[in-house]
Amino acid sequence: MSVTKIVEGCLENIRRHNPTINAIVTLDEAGALAAARQADASREAANTLPLHGIPVTIKDAFETAGLRTTSSYRPLRNHVPTRDATVVARLKAAGAIVLGKTNLPELAGNPQCWSPLFGPTNNPWNTSLTSGGSSGGSAAAVAMGFSFLDPGSDIGGSIRIPAAYCGVAGFKATENRIPRTGHIPHLPDGSRSVRHMLSFGLLARGVDDLQLGLQILAGPDGVDSEVPPLPVRTPTAIRSPLRIAWWDDFAGLPLCPRTRKALARTVQNLERQGIEVQRCRPPNFDFERAWYAYGIIGGAEIGLGMPPLPRHMLSLAGKFIPAASQPLTRAFLRGLSFDLRRYNEALNLREQLIGELEHFLAEWDAWLCPVAPVVAYPHCRLDGFRKHPSLIVDDRTVPYLEATVSMATPFSLTGSPVVVLPAGIEDGLPVGFQFIGKRWQDESLLSVCAMLERACGGYVPPPR
Repeated sequence: MSVTKIVEGCLENIRRHNPTINAIVTLDEAGALAAARQADASREAANTLPLHGIPVTIKDAFETAGLRTTSSYRPLRNHVPTRDATVVARLKAAGAIVLGKTNLPELAGNPQCWSPLFGPTNNPWNTSLTSGGSSGGSAAAVAMGFSFLDPGSDIGGSIRIPAAYCGVAGFKATENRIPRTGHIPHLPDGSRSVRHMLSFGLLARGVDDLQLGLQILAGPDGVDSEVPPLPVRTPTAIRSPLRIAWWDDFAGLPLCPRTRKALARTVQNLERQGIEVQRCRPPNFDFERAWYAYGIIGGAEIGLGMPPLPRHMLSLAGKFIPAASQPLTRAFLRGLSFDLRRYNEALNLREQLIGELEHFLAEWDAWLCPVAPVVAYPHCRLDGFRKHPSLIVDDRTVPYLEATVSMATPFSLTGSPVVVLPAGIEDGLPVGFQFIGKRWQDESLLSVCAMLERACGGYVPPPR
């Protein structure tokens, strides 16, 4: 089939279904068709470019030359960059055809996808529910067949949560494996404040596409000085049988019935494949300590980009939040005050937890955990930290951040590579699980997940 036919098929899908899903917020139909015709005319490129003619969409946090990039931030509603973000430039150089930009919450700052510029992105399985965030438009676009790949960013589950909620595969690379150049935030005319825990990756339907994406996106770009010159390597031989650890108790947080049922089925399916599976965790990897360190570091670094008065008021509010019921929320708000001694203490704690997890993973090929306590939930408007709702999880009332990002943030803190695999449909909604691997061993983790993909369930097209 010609590239033009493939692109036209994706555009037809977008025309039919995007008005209902609202995943694409800026469409470049003319540019995509022109690029498709050029790709069809270049037979040499078809043999040399790994993504020759593949339609992709781009999360609206990544700058695209000549194409509006807003990061759902009102002052950037008409921002048209003059150059591509590194991940966009690399996808184009590999032959990909950019169809448009996908929705996200303001400045990628929420675990559901509700944009002040474009409204919410609806879940492909139930349009009254969220697609997750911040890469909610990305996950919905891939699930609906609007595109085949979409690059994502993840500081607290922003790739992993949408992947699980929409039923697609997601990959968060090791921190600093993929350059951040051209990602908003930080703002185009602002200085960088976030120095830890932010990672980049991809959303796709299957692990093979995630593997290809890593080969294309990883490595230094001469601008982001924190990306090491580490080549993409062919993994060494994977042990047989595989050894997969799993865990479900994050400091007593509940799991919704769909997640519990899917987890039990997934563990059973892996055992039937002859894989060694055991419920265990790193002996000294304490989730409450991880939430504390994540909150202090994240609050301090993200807070530096906030106006002084709101940051101060929110940090004061953190003193009155009970740590027992809202440990992650309280730590983040306290981190906004940017106490240097406390910040340094959190960085040292992060280093300890990285060591605990790396030591544990030396004995296992991956660690299987839930992505979140709950599957996709109804849309709810948020107002900073002042009007965060609670969610009902297994008949318990759980504060918003604890109910959404609590199981993702420990592995943002450690900067670990993580793959999310779809694990079937429970009562009409997708469930996905995250597989955590050793830092800088992204290729090995992806190879392991390619072997696990079928046993977990794999991508299932949404009903529409």
